[in-house]
Amino acid sequence: MSDFIFYAIVNVGCACILMLLLYSIKKLPTPQQRFNLFSKLVWWHAVYFVSDAFWALVNDGFIPKSTFSVLAVNYSNAVIISVLFYSCFAYAEISTRPEMTRVQIQSLQTKLKLPIIVESVVLLASFIAFPNFWLENDLEPRALYYVVLMAIPFVYIMTVTVRCLLRGIKPQNRKNLRTYLIVACYTPGCIISAALQVFLAMTAPIFCFWCVMIILFVYLNLQNQLISTDTLTSLNNRNQLERYLQSSPRDSKDLYVVMVDVNRFKQINDTYGHVEGDRALVIVSKALKSACVSLGNSVFLCRYGGDEFMLIVPTEMPAYVVRVIRECLREEIASCEDRLHYTLQVSIGYADWDGRRANFRKSVINADHMMYEDKRVN
Repeated sequence: MSDFIFYAIVNVGCACILMLLLYSIKKLPTPQQRFNLFSKLVWWHAVYFVSDAFWALVNDGFIPKSTFSVLAVNYSNAVIISVLFYSCFAYAEISTRPEMTRVQIQSLQTKLKLPIIVESVVLLASFIAFPNFWLENDLEPRALYYVVLMAIPFVYIMTVTVRCLLRGIKPQNRKNLRTYLIVACYTPGCIISAALQVFLAMTAPIFCFWCVMIILFVYLNLQNQLISTDTLTSLNNRNQLERYLQSSPRDSKDLYVVMVDVNRFKQINDTYGHVEGDRALVIVSKALKSACVSLGNSVFLCRYGGDEFMLIVPTEMPAYVVRVIRECLREEIASCEDRLHYTLQVSIGYADWDGRRANFRKSVINADHMMYEDKRVN
């Protein structure tokens, strides 16, 4: 068996692994945007591996080597690898910025696709019009082709790496730090593995192995997020609350448990339907996220259950926390594209907590009592 045949088999094998992974992702019961973006990223990796396998078969002569076949597989590789790194950029940029609107996401995706469209058209036209310009006498691509091959992917991947590193050092982005670090590792890994493959042995599937490894690592990270994240609101869930309590500091001072409950939520569901009820919960969750940004990076926020939310806030002024939450909710409601047909209000209660897990339940009960007193008044 020749080295090129072995290379093609490994690439097809890796593509099959990714297709099985893609099937597993599609079976997950979640509509989260990050999983859709990750699915596209996995798909384009698999497509590139198959395209690269055809490249190896042409170079081996298993598929007759001609000007047409050589240009065809190299054109395929150039376009697909650009789309692959575009998918990486889109995943890293959009999945870590939940505040982006649908219009902003579509605008970003359109801008990112323009260089690929230009490259595809120009490269195809030049391959058809001047095929000999791109090939040596032995039908091997000239050095200029490899510059074109990596130009757009290099710009995509370096840009997203720098952006992720800059965002990752900001305190408010700590929740997405692992995603930022994964992207930051992906870039040098791709560059090093591709360089090793080119300079050591073109038929050594180093780049393929690295990509599969990092894809599997990202998948495990997403699975962990799925376990600890509420699907509707993308907030922490009760599982993550338990993790927080296990690692919470002892004898903490100035900690408050803040309970937030949506007023007349059952009436919203019964009158306007559960879709509108879900929308109300999402609006409140966005307002609470904004409040956490205003209050600082050390606030823990989760969906406690149903229409109840919980914050654990280090503060000496719990009344100020309540004012920030209500102001953020007013701003979020005012920014809604579609006007609400009902009044969306929340009841809020708080109680101090000493940081000991044994006393947490008592603080929750006290905060609940205050919250229901606020609900009774409103």
